Amino acid sequence: MATYYFKVGTGEPFTDKTNTGDDAVAKGVAVKATNAPDNTESWRMKYNFSTNSVDVKFDGDDEATAQTKKLKEIDDAVAAELAAAKQAQVDLDAADA
Repeated sequence: MATYYFKVGTGEPFTDKTNTGDDAVAKGVAVKATNAPDNTESWRMKYNFSTNSVDVKFDGDDEATAQTKKLKEIDDAVAAELAAAKQAQVDLDAADA
């Protein structure tokens, strides 16, 4: 297991550097986790304040597979947002008619 520091409130990764992380903890802007997984990109990690542990997005997948899944999530979110915007415009047009 590795030591990693995460932002207070959001649980997003902050740093893996001890000096910077300990300073942030002292200032109350980060928490220290000693149970972060080794060899995992920081974008995949998030601190879970309920369980006081590190959650890993796409746990069990290698980095390439995780990147592919991340891009699919983004594409799906954009498609859903576009569909909602189109429907909102249709609704506005119908209300104006």
